[in-house]
Parts: sequence; structure tokens; C-alpha cells
Amino acid sequence: MMVTTRRCCWIAAAVWLMVAVAGRAAEPASPGQPPRFFGLEAAGERIVYVCDRSASMAEPDGLPLAEVKRELLESISSLGDSRQFQVLFYNQRLTMFSPGGGRGLPLFPDPRTLDDLRRFVDGVSAAGGTRHAEAVMAALRLAPDVVFILTDADTGDDLSEDELRRLSERLGQARCMVVQFGGGAGRRSPRLARLAEMSGGEYRIVEPGR
Repeated sequence: MMVTTRRCCWIAAAVWLMVAVAGRAAEPASPGQPPRFFGLEAAGERIVYVCDRSASMAEPDGLPLAEVKRELLESISSLGDSRQFQVLFYNQRLTMFSPGGGRGLPLFPDPRTLDDLRRFVDGVSAAGGTRHAEAVMAALRLAPDVVFILTDADTGDDLSEDELRRLSERLGQARCMVVQFGGGAGRRSPRLARLAEMSGGEYRIVEPGR
């Protein structure tokens, strides 16, 4: 009788342990906040940030790029555990976040990845010209739900009609949320604005420091 009682206790304990472990495994990851960048917000699980680092982003006194870096890190830190992200900085060339020599694929914002990201972002400086198309295309190849594009939007650097066509053909489900950083409506990039519209996204002008 005592053996039977002990066996029942062991079975009950084993069942309780299995239920507890299964319950913990079923707990959802923290969803965090909806993806948000300089006031633009869009639903999605895979987010790519594409940020202009051309020479004009250093004027005055390096402040525009510094503000972008702060907003970028804050946005990614707020994504929660269940979303993935990638970061691209660009001028004439593209620089992608690839910790440990990785392949540049989207990553979950775990503490170690965020530490690597801070070091990557700290090392970015403003220099050179601006070529949007290659950077945006690289972002779209990652099959994102949302692409946040930030640029100070010199009109002469806008997409060409051919670049706009090629990017629009690659959009898939991605929504392009374009932040024009400073310059007012007079420095608007019409084709970047059209790309945002085609994708169901938005185009917003943000003045630095506000």
C-alpha cells in the first residue's frame, strides 16, 4: 500500500512538472511596443531601418546624425522579444549591421545583440554623398513588413524613375515609412514620397531637435 502511494505521488509530481514546463514554453515573448520611428508607426514583425549617413547629416556639429542614432536605438530597444530587426546606414555605399561577421539577416533584439548594435551605431560617421536606391533595395531583399527610411532629402539625390519602378516591383508586403529629416517641404523627395504611397506607408517631415 505504501509503495502504491509513493508511486502515485511520483506520477503526480512528474505530471505537475510536465505541465509547468509546457506552460512556461507556451508563454509568449514580450511583444514590446509597435514599431515606431520619429513618430511614424506601423504594425509588423520584421523591421528594417535604413538611415542616411551622408556628409550633410553632420551639419551642424554632428547633431542630426547623433539624434538619429539615439532615436534608432530607442526604437529597436522597444520592439520586444518577438520582433526581428536589421539596420542599414548608407551614403554612396551601404553598411549593414552584421555582428560576428554574420550574413546581415534580421535579428532578435536580445541583450547581447543590442550591445553589439550600440557599438556598431557608435562607429558610424557622416561622410560622402547619397544613393537611396541600393540601400532600400537591400532592405527589401530581407522580406520585411516595415522599412523605416530616414534621409535629409536633398532633392537632387531623389530616386530616378527607373529606380522607383524597380523598388516598387520588389515591395512585396513591405510598407515604406519615410522620414525626411529637416529641410521643410521645399526639400521634399517626390519619388521617395511616391514609394511610401505605393507601399501603403507614410512620408513625414521632422525637424531635428523637435
